[in-house]
Amino acid sequence: MTVLYVCGMPRSGSTLLDLMLGQFVGHCDVGELFYLWQSGVERNFRCACGAHFDQCPFWAEVGQRAYGGWSSLDVADIRALQRRVDATARLPLILNPSMSAGFRRDLASYTDLLTRLYRAIADVSGARVVVDSTKRPSLAYILAQAPEIDLRMVHVLRDPRGVAYSWSQVVELPEGTSTKGRMNQRSARLTARRWVTVNTMISALARRGVPRVVVRYEDLVRDPRAELGRIAALTADVTGTVDPLDFLHGNEFTQAGSHAVAGGRIRMRSGPITLSLDEKWRREYAPARQRMVAALTWPLRTRYDYR
Repeated sequence: MTVLYVCGMPRSGSTLLDLMLGQFVGHCDVGELFYLWQSGVERNFRCACGAHFDQCPFWAEVGQRAYGGWSSLDVADIRALQRRVDATARLPLILNPSMSAGFRRDLASYTDLLTRLYRAIADVSGARVVVDSTKRPSLAYILAQAPEIDLRMVHVLRDPRGVAYSWSQVVELPEGTSTKGRMNQRSARLTARRWVTVNTMISALARRGVPRVVVRYEDLVRDPRAELGRIAALTADVTGTVDPLDFLHGNEFTQAGSHAVAGGRIRMRSGPITLSLDEKWRREYAPARQRMVAALTWPLRTRYDYR
């Protein structure tokens, strides 16, 4: 079972990429699956199809096939298990679970829970590749060791100054998709630090042999066919499809439908979506903050050709 995992720093264009990958032949995008338990099962937020989670036929069938129905699960226990296992601080144990018998049991339970979920998504959608845009490095490390999962990664990057600017903004969310009604905000210093650590951890996993394609948001928007073509090659052996990009027309594609359970607000859009480069940060972000972020993210920033 193949999982195409979109990883990287949030606010880097991952939701947009997730929607496009969902248009690939034999692929099914589900958004940020890590948050399914909280946003879907527990809080009943809206799916990208527009329906609330408990009214979405797709997710109802997934829950039935994976677990005999969502009501059969104790969501509080699952979220507690998730906190014990799926976190950056747990990476040493994820890499060496023999260090703790208790963690080894938790990891096995969590891996089984996820494997059943991905398998049910593939079965219900008929897809050969499940696209998960959770982005968290810790989940990528867990999936890389799951016996029944064939993990491939799309490492999405964006200029860290653009990421920091995005985290500084007040971004309203569509009704029924959040508790606060807006996306979280984060300081420039914390964003810069996370940009470095997240991208470093992902690169380290790729060096351990997990197939990866690195895509910069800026390149994706400027030349989507070229960048998506490189990603398509990553799963061509699974889908048997040489050119799955018929949905792309210049810099526009039509969002024909998605069941992304969590992610950026663009997941709720339908119809034509035009790709356009968002670099408002160059004009609107305070120069002092730009310089601070640039300093804190060097030299990793320059390694990815962000000058």
